[in-house]
Amino acid sequence: MKQTKFLPILMIVLCLPGVVVRALHLLNGFDIDTGLPAVGDAWVWYFTALLVLAAVLYAVLSLPLRKRNAVPFEQLLGTQNPLFRMAAVISGLLIVVGGLGYLYLTMTTGEEDAAGWAKILEIVYAVVSVLCGMCAIGLAKAQGGEMTAQSAKLTLVPLLWSCLHLLVNYRMTCVDPKLASFAFGLVADVILVLAFYYLARLLYGKPRPALLAFFSAVTTTMAVSDLGGYGLSRLMGVTTPEWSAKMILRGCLSVAACILLAAELFMLCRDRASDAQE
Repeated sequence: MKQTKFLPILMIVLCLPGVVVRALHLLNGFDIDTGLPAVGDAWVWYFTALLVLAAVLYAVLSLPLRKRNAVPFEQLLGTQNPLFRMAAVISGLLIVVGGLGYLYLTMTTGEEDAAGWAKILEIVYAVVSVLCGMCAIGLAKAQGGEMTAQSAKLTLVPLLWSCLHLLVNYRMTCVDPKLASFAFGLVADVILVLAFYYLARLLYGKPRPALLAFFSAVTTTMAVSDLGGYGLSRLMGVTTPEWSAKMILRGCLSVAACILLAAELFMLCRDRASDAQE
């Protein structure tokens, strides 16, 4: 179990090369005039290889957590740690602000030939984002004591939000000829759903802390690398491909949610010898 405590540290470390390689992919992998993927681009494979390597390392480090399948939620994730609460509150507030911002963009901007149901879906997504942020804050407070049936429900809204997040992201990008520039973010959103599923499963099904740790680490690395790489590429003067304001905001919401998952991961992988000092 000792090597497991290095999992969240490794996750943070690998985000740094992830951001750089993703930026280089955006810099070299797309035609400047059309924004379409460039033929023979090698950086997409370098970035893929980095993510695969990260996933393998995360899988190895999370394996020992299989021995804790029968451990109650309070022992796995219960904590009074102020840093954890601060991270969870920051995550929740960012999601709330992001949800309100997305609602504003949805109400004030329109899409050509967009169906009415699509706008309703985005409004629902924005509202659920606000609720998700509030639940993240409430969950942080609940993890400081004994979980009740009411507090256990706080894990369900983030799971619902992650599903809507994936649905909205896919709807907005699936028909875009520049899908290659969004593909890594979409995969990260799929894994984000799995991470929140296994967080809820700790209370509503057979706990699988190893899978929670694995999916949390993978989606965090991918989401941070994707958004950070895009931001770095813009600082480097890259203008193609260009993400819309909503696309950037959805990327920010993914990273905000990953802050909560990363905080949970630190608690899940913490040194058990320090538990008595909390």
